[in-house]
Amino acid sequence: MDKKYLIVNTGSASKKYAFYVGDKEQAFFHFEKEGSGFIVTLKQDTGSEKIQITKNDFDKAIDYLLNILIKKAFISSINDINGIGVRTVAPGVYFEDNRLIDKQFLKHMKEAGKKAPLHVEAISLEINKLIKIFKNKVPVIGISDSTFHKSMPVKSKLYGINLNDAKKHEIYRYGYHGISLGSIVNKLKANNELSDKMIICHIGGGVSITAVKDGKSIDTTMGFTPLEGMIMATRVGDIDSGALIYLSEALKLSGDKLKQYLNKKCGLLGLSAGLSDDVRELLKAESENIDAKNALDIYAYKIQKQIGAYMATLGGLDTLVFSGTVGERSFKMRERILGGLEGLGFVLDKNKNNATDNIDAIISTQESQIKIKVVKTDEMVQIAKETREFII
Repeated sequence: MDKKYLIVNTGSASKKYAFYVGDKEQAFFHFEKEGSGFIVTLKQDTGSEKIQITKNDFDKAIDYLLNILIKKAFISSINDINGIGVRTVAPGVYFEDNRLIDKQFLKHMKEAGKKAPLHVEAISLEINKLIKIFKNKVPVIGISDSTFHKSMPVKSKLYGINLNDAKKHEIYRYGYHGISLGSIVNKLKANNELSDKMIICHIGGGVSITAVKDGKSIDTTMGFTPLEGMIMATRVGDIDSGALIYLSEALKLSGDKLKQYLNKKCGLLGLSAGLSDDVRELLKAESENIDAKNALDIYAYKIQKQIGAYMATLGGLDTLVFSGTVGERSFKMRERILGGLEGLGFVLDKNKNNATDNIDAIISTQESQIKIKVVKTDEMVQIAKETREFII
């Protein structure tokens, strides 16, 4: 009999869960805010439905979905679940591998929380809820968001700090979005479409660009934490460390307040002078708001520069992939990014690009020297796959 798995991918503002029997997804739950309230979108073979829920339901999402699974006869009780996989985003050598969540894991998680509290907090809360509900009777596996990047060479992993300090405090470039990247590489492999030299642009609330050679990561823009690299929805991305020191002194920000500022008040939100962190809203506003236009221009420009840099790293390029919420759904941002790259061999088919929204597609012309693709990422499928492999 096929084993039953619960898959967990949660953040502070959105929570995703899936129920699997063997390698088949039976139900998918997406808990999120909508307006001033909360909803859960439930997808199953019979269709999709949106259900209005309370904040308490959102906070206790695991209890809520388990009740639905029992009510709809997916399971008779929580004892039917054979394993749980949880997406884990945390800095540290320990978290470069998938791990059974036990006392040692929780100890390392507590230490990771000191390094990247805003990214670790939501995951830690979810893990503690799972332990409380299942009482350690079901194996809970932490599926690392960094494992995909273990293949990066030393030159991509180290910062220019004292090596002894780096070793002592494990300050390395770990990279993130690895589960998403793994799902894309596996999909392309399955379709016999995996290129030797690829750049994958994961563009959503978080943004990372990754150079992939023969299916393996050789460099990526996120580093010690998901704060490094590209300008994101509310994250600062790369910034001169001297400017950061001055900024912390000028604004009298340190510790948690500085972390909140860099993670929650910068990026598109900061560049647009607080207008919005949503690409869609900024696109609507840019014709009349110069800050909105500048924010999008800088956002796209940083991605353009990184694509050029990684073409040099790879020694050429076969395929450019767009994924993530913005990468998959915004034809305007894809065109904006590619608009400055014609000299590097990119030729966009505007008709194909404009018709591509949330589907896999090739959006380059036949004349393009480099194939341009949109590939939908599916982190839940990848987490489920790695959870099964770990438990089996």
